[in-house]
Formats: sequence, structure tokens, C-alpha cells
Amino acid sequence: MTNLQKNEIIQLVEVEIENLGSANKVATKCGVSPAMISNVRTGKHELIAIEMWLKIGNALGYNNNNDWQIAETLDFKKVYTLCDDIKNESLFRILSSRAGIGKSAALKTYAKINTGNSVFYIRCREWSKRDFLTELCTSLGIETGNYHISIDKLGQKVSEFFLQRSHLKPILIIDEADKLKDAALRWFIHLYNDNENKMGCLLAGTENLEKRIKDGVRLKRQGYDEIESRFRRTYVKLNGSREVDIKLICELNGITDRETQKKIFETCSPVSTLISNQTIRVITDLRNVQGRIASELRTKQNLQHA
Repeated sequence: MTNLQKNEIIQLVEVEIENLGSANKVATKCGVSPAMISNVRTGKHELIAIEMWLKIGNALGYNNNNDWQIAETLDFKKVYTLCDDIKNESLFRILSSRAGIGKSAALKTYAKINTGNSVFYIRCREWSKRDFLTELCTSLGIETGNYHISIDKLGQKVSEFFLQRSHLKPILIIDEADKLKDAALRWFIHLYNDNENKMGCLLAGTENLEKRIKDGVRLKRQGYDEIESRFRRTYVKLNGSREVDIKLICELNGITDRETQKKIFETCSPVSTLISNQTIRVITDLRNVQGRIASELRTKQNLQHA
């Protein structure tokens, strides 16, 4: 690991200390001892193994792979504006769009750009309420003590964390929220009740997130009507990437030939959708686009070495 890479991680540590409030909270988030964070900050780098640098860096979102560049597409700008509105106006909102459309990349970029600005991001797995709140506490640098702490107390700790920062207009971004178990989703009722008009919150997931909540309301499942009410019964959707967006993505990632850009767009199954009262063809799975670009770059490289 180079000194430049270490310095970048040190900068992330300093920013996160400001964001969370203390070096000890950063140590909790990273799963290391406070002494280890002290060694990082005071230059005692001979005491820190490469694996430990990587552990700290990964916990703080460090990414040394700059190969793939994120383009400011129409959908990217929509996500960015949505997050700004949620943060500035302390709103609770839901973003529900199909897999691969670009939600996570835009949300992670927003969180990274706003590091130190009370923007908190967590990507979910198939977690129960306890697992979710434990992971959320860790990501916020909140000490949870031991497993015997009650689930309700975990939730209170998170609410208190945001209440203490209400003057900073914090926002909590929950990515892949549709993977959470029912009880974990119901916890957002309490978060809203404790922090109404004091913080923003975005639940983001696939189209299944909207379907699941609407089905829960229709079937009168516990808590779902309350969840939908607190999130304004509104589901923000993305449109997909237009040909001009794909062109920008291609250019930023090494494909500058216009014909190749057009071929990538046409081979990624564009569909028609309505944007600003105009029918426009869009790509709804950017993973396919990324794969096509990688393939074109490999072909180009092979021809150069032939």
C-alpha cells in the first residue's frame, strides 16, 4: 500500500471523526480499537498491518478502483436532487425502481460527495430488526455493548444519534431496503415519530419495495399503512438512461467512437418510456451497459496488441 493510499484513508478517518463526533465512534464503525485509530492519526504506521489499513478503508467507503466513472445522467441528477430535498426539508421518502437502473451508484456517490455533511448511508441485506439496528448502530459508530441490549434500546440509540444532530439536517439513506424483514421496516415508524421534521430518510429499493408496502396496506398487515403514511404514500421512480446518457457513460469510460456508442445502446435492449410528455427510448439495466463497454475495451486492446 502506497503512502498516497494511506493518506487518503487518514483523510477519511478525520472526516468521519467530524461526522460521527469522536475517534472512538470511528473505531466502533471500523471494528478496530481506539488505539488503532490513534496510530493511524499520529503517524505510527509501522504498527499497522496492510490488512488493518484495508479494514479501516473499507469501513469508511475507500475505493482505490477508479476504473469505472459515474456519469451525471438524467437519473443521477434526479437522485441527487431527491436526496438534497430530503436533507434540506427533513422529508421521509421512498425510491422504488428496477434493479440495475443506477440507484445504488447514485446514492453511494451522493453519500461520498457529502461525507462530513451529516449524510449517512447503509446498504441492507436480509436482516431481521435486531440485525439491522445492530448494523446501523455500528455504521454510525454507536456502541451497542453486548447482545443482551433490547431491540427497542438499539432503536432509541439511533433516534438519539439523529436528534443530537438535528441542527445539521441529517439524512439517513437506506439502500436495498426491500431486503429488510417486516419488523425492521416497521421500525421506521418509530424513527419518524421521534424525529419528525428533524431529519430526512430515504428508503431505496427495487420495484418490489413499492409492491410490498402497497400489498401490506391492502391486506391490512401490521404497520404497513403507518409506514406508507409517514413516507407520504409516494414512490419516486427513475426513467432509465437515454441514448445521450449512454453516450456520456461511454465517453467517461473510454469508448469515444460514436458508432460504437450507438451499437452499445442498441444492443442493451432499449425500451420506450414517457419523459416530460415525450416518448423516449431508454436503457433500464446499466449493468448490461457496463458489461458491453468492458467487452468493447477488451476487443480494442486485443487489436492494439495483435
